[in-house]
Amino acid sequence: MQGRTEPAGFATNVPGAIRWHAAIYVAGACALIAANWFTGGAWWSFWPLGAWGVMLAIHYLVYKTRSVDEAWVEERTANLHSKSYDAHHIDRIAEDHENNPR
Repeated sequence: MQGRTEPAGFATNVPGAIRWHAAIYVAGACALIAANWFTGGAWWSFWPLGAWGVMLAIHYLVYKTRSVDEAWVEERTANLHSKSYDAHHIDRIAEDHENNPR
């Protein structure tokens, strides 16, 4: 299977794109809150900031789901296994499975 080649540029640097998106969100939030404060009245800026925040969260979650690979899975599994309160029991089950495969 051939590896995917993508053109170098802004779109290929996803962590950088997420940081950029978050920075734009903070700047936009400051501008909207300032505009809301100067105009007075109800806090209408809540709704665009909430929708934009949901989109930022979706952007982050999509990045996290696409960045999972076998090394991450192994590291996460080892981490969870080491923090398990019943690690001995889990080791015994794994050993029994290795000794008696179906």
